Amino acid sequence: MDQFTMARVNVFALLRCLEELPAYDEEARNIADGRRETIQFSVGRVGKARLAIGGGALRFLPSAGRCSILLWFPKAENLNAMFAGTGNPVPLKGFTKLGYLKGPFTRLTERLAHYLKTTPELLHDANYRKANAALSLCAAAYASVEVGNNDRFGKLNAARMADGELRIAAVGGPELGLHVEAGHLRCTKGSSARPRARMEFADLESAGAMLRGEIDSYTAIGAGKLVLGGYVPLLDNLNKILGIVPRYLR
Repeated sequence: MDQFTMARVNVFALLRCLEELPAYDEEARNIADGRRETIQFSVGRVGKARLAIGGGALRFLPSAGRCSILLWFPKAENLNAMFAGTGNPVPLKGFTKLGYLKGPFTRLTERLAHYLKTTPELLHDANYRKANAALSLCAAAYASVEVGNNDRFGKLNAARMADGELRIAAVGGPELGLHVEAGHLRCTKGSSARPRARMEFADLESAGAMLRGEIDSYTAIGAGKLVLGGYVPLLDNLNKILGIVPRYLR
């Protein structure tokens, strides 16, 4: 596991997943309806991003800009320590609002972890399974971008991917477009009508079952729960990148 890639996953994949959380979690909805704050994360050599909270929504902004709280992390390891609960940021702005970080913001990250780090007992609840599937699909897609662009082995596979768009979707759930250009990956919400390849699940239950390892891809395809189509090498190399992703989503 590479610390730089882990930091990129924490900021540009997990924080981005928070956008979807209010749709499935009441506590996240209450926080999104409450006090407005914009938290900026600035990580040395890793990058900058913001999380805007308020107005009934959580919005991920992949850049620096106006913010009410500014957190500085000298290097990737410092950011990763905060996400692991073993370190603290250096606040450069919003000193009087640090209680918000330990309160509402921490509750948001804990609620996301609640759905991504599941247990057999939690999976007995149908609504929980739906939330777990949707958030896990987004996390896997967003993290695959960071792994493909930054992890040593991920970059080898990304370099073998032809240019074009790969559609990742589940009926009744997220629809994402994974775009490849000269071995560089990015992910968008929504997909074009004619992607070069596609990975489509029949429903969220099927997506969740496969992401949790309850069924394998061959069984899912045979049962009509997963449809793969288009340019096969794109799918093959994405699958190899997705095989690395669990190292970073722990």
